[in-house]
Amino acid sequence: MRKSKAEKLFTIVNYAILIVLSFSILFPFWRIVMLSLNEGIDSMRGGIYFWPRVFTLDNYSVIFARSEIMNAYKVTIFRTVVGTILSVFLMSLMAYGLSKRHLRGRQLVNVLVLFTMFFSGGLIPFYLLLKDLHLLNSVWVYIVPSLYSAWNLILFRTFFQQLPAALEESAKIDGASDLIVYFRIVVPLSMPIFATISLFVAVGHWNDWFSGTVYVRDPNLVPLQTLLMSIIRENDSTKMIAGGVADLSSEGVRTVTSYSVKMATLIATILPVIMLYPFLQKYFVKGVMVGSIKG
Repeated sequence: MRKSKAEKLFTIVNYAILIVLSFSILFPFWRIVMLSLNEGIDSMRGGIYFWPRVFTLDNYSVIFARSEIMNAYKVTIFRTVVGTILSVFLMSLMAYGLSKRHLRGRQLVNVLVLFTMFFSGGLIPFYLLLKDLHLLNSVWVYIVPSLYSAWNLILFRTFFQQLPAALEESAKIDGASDLIVYFRIVVPLSMPIFATISLFVAVGHWNDWFSGTVYVRDPNLVPLQTLLMSIIRENDSTKMIAGGVADLSSEGVRTVTSYSVKMATLIATILPVIMLYPFLQKYFVKGVMVGSIKG
């Protein structure tokens, strides 16, 4: 079927707008990558947009030369993996129960869950609570307080309400318990929402720098984001060079600046998440859309 002139014009305009939007989103990130791969002193001259003018890996050497960086990576990976698995599992179990209309006290629990979305006790009471629970200066301070999220619970619950009730009824007629129904029927049919919530939770754990700043004093338990924030705050790059890299150029002249190190820090922070996202993208949109159809 041939398109009319109006339809062709509409398609051209759509593609043009999408190209401009894509460029406006990708170009800042691409420029950060190029600045992180360019010599810091040379970057101060400006004019670096699409390619590095003086290629170097010195900016990344400054970051990874710090002895604590690998330990921070281990802490962050541990909290992200364990925290995501526990959080998604526990929230999905709770949401599965709340999706059943015959559950006693269901409305009260839903109200309490919604209440936490709008009100909190504040930072000081929360800090005292963590202290009484002996979670301060522990790796579990990153995981236990964030096990449940009201918004994610609602997404889970709404998605489970869309599932055909006949499947569960037939399984229970055959003698299946609620847990068997959950693991063998609900979970396989709910992979889009599981992938979506897993991405939300994992990104939240990976990007969290505040918890390591406030609740942890042990340097061995500092996560990656908190450590990188401290690197960014160090305006004197000479201190970082003295910590692990003495002479970054053959003449012993400093080649990095605080700005170039910041660019490298940003890439080291967000690259793992960006690499994960394409594998979950096909589930992401479907999980959000289906999980938000009903209130």
